[in-house]
Amino acid sequence: MDGSPHAATAADWAAREAERRDCALHLVHAVNTGTVTLSPRAGAAVTDLILSNAQAVLDEALGKLHAAHPTVRLTGDVVPREAAAAVLTAAEHAELAVVGTRGHGGFAALLLGSVSLRVIAHAVCPAVVVRPAPEAADHILVAIRDERDDVILRFALREAELLGLPVHAVHTWSTVAAGLGHMAPMTDERGEEAVLHEQLLGRVVDAVQPEFPDVTLHARQLTGSAAAVLVEESRKAALLVMARHETTQHFGLRLGTAVHAVLHHAHCPVAVIPL
Repeated sequence: MDGSPHAATAADWAAREAERRDCALHLVHAVNTGTVTLSPRAGAAVTDLILSNAQAVLDEALGKLHAAHPTVRLTGDVVPREAAAAVLTAAEHAELAVVGTRGHGGFAALLLGSVSLRVIAHAVCPAVVVRPAPEAADHILVAIRDERDDVILRFALREAELLGLPVHAVHTWSTVAAGLGHMAPMTDERGEEAVLHEQLLGRVVDAVQPEFPDVTLHARQLTGSAAAVLVEESRKAALLVMARHETTQHFGLRLGTAVHAVLHHAHCPVAVIPL
């Protein structure tokens, strides 16, 4: 929470989610005071002023959220630390981390700020980037890549249960065989591959769906670029749920190409679940 409109939108979404889950909501307002280079006495005064102003921003946000969501248990902290690190530390014991698309920093044309991207890439809990959902939003969309994604399907079904919405599970795959460039596989091979992908999707659905008998679940396999398909499918979704499959990469953002692209271009909030 930094006082920006994007942060306010994320905080309101988080408050509604906390209401549905019957859990507390904790706000973090991070301010970097380490750049003060004045004399010790003057520097301390400036730091106190920065922290005081930050507390005022946080108190105002807490007041607005309490007025709009009086049943939610609200807490908040001003943290003198870099924003992404502050949020990641606070999220270590959280059920869900929620961020806006971007804060006050960066360029106005940025689709997703660096702080939000780092939180999504490194959070140990599920994390959501909040942007307004389409007016026609009528389902939860979940991207199934492989059989490990029963975890994210379970998350999507729980969200759908809380919201009273159906779930659309989508499994995407490419018809271009590896190493053949732009040459499409033969029709018979394509048909056999489609059956294999359908079976994979069916196994994931069958493993989780019985746990949520009251939620309607539609499962489809679609061909094409995963990112392009999911961005298009998100036009009518209330939430898009994706997995963050762990890689051997120890540095950087540790996000796959599809997740990275969807985070920037989706038409609805995106939840990323670490696996």
